Amino acid sequence: MAEHHLHWSHGTASVLTTAAMLASCQFTLKSGPFSPFARAPWLGQVQDAALSGHLRVLGGDFVGLPFGKGRAAAQVPAEWQMIGTGQTEGPVHGPAADQDWDTLDATDTAITLGLHFPASSPVLRVERRIAAQPNESAIDFTFTIFARQSASLPVGLHPILRLPDLPGRLHLSADFDFGMVHPGYGGQIFPSLTAIPQPGGLLDLSQVRLSPARELNVQLCGMRGPLRATYLDEGAGVELDWNRTLLPSLQIWHTDRGIGGAPWHNAYRGLGVEPIASAFDLGTRVSCGPNPINARGIATALQIDPAAPTVITHSIRAFAP
Repeated sequence: MAEHHLHWSHGTASVLTTAAMLASCQFTLKSGPFSPFARAPWLGQVQDAALSGHLRVLGGDFVGLPFGKGRAAAQVPAEWQMIGTGQTEGPVHGPAADQDWDTLDATDTAITLGLHFPASSPVLRVERRIAAQPNESAIDFTFTIFARQSASLPVGLHPILRLPDLPGRLHLSADFDFGMVHPGYGGQIFPSLTAIPQPGGLLDLSQVRLSPARELNVQLCGMRGPLRATYLDEGAGVELDWNRTLLPSLQIWHTDRGIGGAPWHNAYRGLGVEPIASAFDLGTRVSCGPNPINARGIATALQIDPAAPTVITHSIRAFAP
């Protein structure tokens, strides 16, 4: 694994060749330095090859292709029975999130990495460019998929935001057609971030105030604009924007010391804000087949074609309100 550092007028960042991971980033705002991404406390300390590459170096932003893990779920609503009880489909979030990428080009302000997929995959290779925006507190990402053959695959981007010290001090704003709770937690539909069905009542996720050791996984389907996340005690925030024609949903995943076992050990805190064309993280078989999300007109897979590469862009822009 190699590490590359970006330096520009409005920030610094580090990128790892493992999983093409944006490991850390600090923006320079008028209010002072601002680091919005989560970073695993074990980064640089775990060498277990049995762990997916992105877990060994878990930082602030990576990509998943194919997105998800296809694991079995215990009890799910009847309309989600297609999840089944099968084995996990290869490495979690696919080779893109597991392997070491090659560095194709690197400067002080940008890096381009590439990865060839196995011969059995419909994906030939992928490239990822991470570039600082000149004179801006922002980073642009470009993910390009070159197909070996035509196929439908779940695809996802995987930024993870840092949780603030105090609950309720991170404000989220998003506009979408409808939301759905992960089928492993009930699969209910909801209309807004302020009314998410949970055991015991409705949850307001516009103010992230979940208790420690509690996990949450919801999908915002038919996103109509970017996600804005404001750290109320820091006078700063980020806007996550992306190509919603290709990736129409946003999966929000939360854990605050809620995952045990290696390497987590109930120490990790983070809020995944993941633009996806996928049915949650349920894997290729569920996302590419009929499911309750695409039945409502929201694509849960992306078509790739050898005739032309598929180019997915996203950006992270920091701001001081």
